[in-house]
Amino acid sequence: MFNMINGDFYRLKHSRGFYLTESILVIFILATVLTGTLTSVSARPSSSAFFNFQMATNGWGSSQAVKLMTSMCSVLVYLTLPLLVMTTGFEFSTGSYKNLLSSGMSRVNYFISKYAVFIVVVLLPYILYYGLIFFVAGFKYHFSPLTGTFILKMGQTVLFQLLLTLGIFSVAILTMFLTFSITTAVITTIVWQFAVATLRMIFVHATWLKFFDFQGTLDTAYFAQFSTLDWGRYLLTAGGTIVICGLLTLYIFKHKNL
Repeated sequence: MFNMINGDFYRLKHSRGFYLTESILVIFILATVLTGTLTSVSARPSSSAFFNFQMATNGWGSSQAVKLMTSMCSVLVYLTLPLLVMTTGFEFSTGSYKNLLSSGMSRVNYFISKYAVFIVVVLLPYILYYGLIFFVAGFKYHFSPLTGTFILKMGQTVLFQLLLTLGIFSVAILTMFLTFSITTAVITTIVWQFAVATLRMIFVHATWLKFFDFQGTLDTAYFAQFSTLDWGRYLLTAGGTIVICGLLTLYIFKHKNL
């Protein structure tokens, strides 16, 4: 199992696609921070708290830039997709998963190793994203004081965003293990969140749909003014999606004919 994990990271490290993907992210961050211009990554409207903060912000310090660009982190969903294909989906694209399983690796160990790599792959873009924003804005404009309130708030925001992102991709993992098709998994990742957003616009009174709009919530995580009850519902929905999809994936994979 550990050899397989090491193999995935080795392949990622030596893949041109990995460096191309990270280069696109770096260019995106540099273009945004150096010009001080925010663009809308998702179709969801910004919260009033975000708008008020943006209007009150006098220049882009390091902390201010990090706060403002929490509203654009749904771009990480699209830049994580190629990494998911290069790691979790590699054996499915080549058919080599059959060789691994026939050589003695159990399906449970195969699933655990792939899921472990998947979690790291989701985490890496977040580290690069927020780390680069902080330092580029600091050197370009100025380094803002790191207050305890800011660190705590950003820590909560990033953990929440990670949970939502894992929720989005847990459906992709389920689809991938169900169909053994990378293309289907990628399309599902994009379509299911777009479908939720569309349903929210059509059924405006179905307020429960917002708890499944993971991608839309990503961009409002820092400035959203959720009630304690809503926080609990978001955490329960995202966490439940991850657990249920994970268990379903493992069950289907254990009983699926190869």
